[in-house]
Parts: sequence; C-alpha cells; structure tokens
Amino acid sequence: MTRRLIVLGAALTVCFVAFSAANNNDDPAVPYPQGYRSWALLHGTLIGPKSGPFNQKPCEKPCTGGIFYFYANDKAMEGFRSGKFADGSVIADEVLETLGDEKGNAKEGPRRGVGVMVKDSKLYSATGGWGYGKFTGDSKIEDATPAERKACYTCHIPKKDRDYVFTEYRER
Repeated sequence: MTRRLIVLGAALTVCFVAFSAANNNDDPAVPYPQGYRSWALLHGTLIGPKSGPFNQKPCEKPCTGGIFYFYANDKAMEGFRSGKFADGSVIADEVLETLGDEKGNAKEGPRRGVGVMVKDSKLYSATGGWGYGKFTGDSKIEDATPAERKACYTCHIPKKDRDYVFTEYRER
C-alpha cells in the first residue's frame, strides 16, 4: 500500500509540474480592448482586392486585406506625442471586410478581427514591453498562439527605435 501511495504521489507531482510548465505566464494573452472605438482614431488604411494579401485569413503574414482602423487609448496618445509609451498604452487595429462592386466602390463589411498591442514592461519584458494579441471576427476571446505573438514581436523589431510601434499619429 505504501508503495502505491508513493507511486501515486510521484505521478501527481509529475502531472502538477507538467501542468505548471504548460501554463506558465511567459506568454500571457492580452485583454480585449473594451471601448476601443471611442478612443482616438489614428488613421485608416485600405488593402484592396489588387493587393496580394487581400484574401488571406486574419493574422497571416504579411496581413489580411480589408479596411483597417487604428485606435489608441489616452496613454498611447501621450506616447505618440512624447515618443515614449507608458505602461497601460493600448493600440488596437480593427480589420473590416471590404464590400465592393464592379465599379470599384467599397464600403465596410463584417469585422474580420482586431489586433492589439498592450504595453506592460514587466509582464511582456521578453517582447520589448509589449503584449500582442488578436481577436478573430466578433470574438472577445484572444486567440493568438504563442508562435503568432512571437511573430508579431519579430515583425515589430525594426521599429525598436520607435518603441516597436509602426503606426503614426498626425495632428491635423
């Protein structure tokens, strides 16, 4: 009986260690950017039907086609003005399907997804202080894989001198 308890205890320990390793917080998901459409609109971009990535699924490289709107919360707006983004800065990029006609007219269609960058120097120290995530379609559940998050960071490395941010804000 004692031997069975030792074996059971060892098995439970192995399971606990494996579970802890699988669920460590080295790659935490980012939260959904509640209310992002009320934030400052940075700019819009259209990747149209003649562009190679137009029909790709969301988050495939380099990007999917559609109408992109980029938003920044108040802390991120301060970062755009000062050049230094404080913890709590959030940048969201919403992608909408493009609906068009044979004459070339286009309008917004359903949401394809939202990409998000969240600044937290401690939580995301391995990726330049930014957490990257995506929310597919109308979902509010973050669904980027660790490999996708790493790919986002890798893509942003050339902008290290701008705190990893590609997007710019123009005061009108």
